[in-house]
Amino acid sequence: MSAWYVFSALGVYPQTPGTATLLLGAPVFPAAVVDRPGRADLVITAPAADDRHQYIDAVRLNGLPLQRSWTDTGLLRTGGRLDFRLAVEPNTEWATNPGTLPK
Repeated sequence: MSAWYVFSALGVYPQTPGTATLLLGAPVFPAAVVDRPGRADLVITAPAADDRHQYIDAVRLNGLPLQRSWTDTGLLRTGGRLDFRLAVEPNTEWATNPGTLPK
C-alpha cells in the first residue's frame, strides 16, 4: 500500500500493477527525482503543488505538450521529464479527447 501512496504523491501510478503505463494525477511535491542507477532519471516538476492546486492544467513530457492523462512504457524504459502545470480549477479541455484514453 505504501508504494501506491508514493506513486500517487509523485503524480504517476501504474494503470495496472506490474505494467509500465502510468496514469497521471496532480503531484503533491513541487519537484522530485526518481534516481535510476545506471539509467536516465525520471524528473517530475509541479511548481504550484500545494493544497489549493489540485487539478492538472497542462503537462509537458520531455518538453513537449502531452494531451493525454497517461504515459506509455517509454517514460519508464528511457527516463525523462514530466512538467505539470497545476491549477485551482479543473481544465475541462486537457486530456478529454476520447481517442487519447489509455489502452
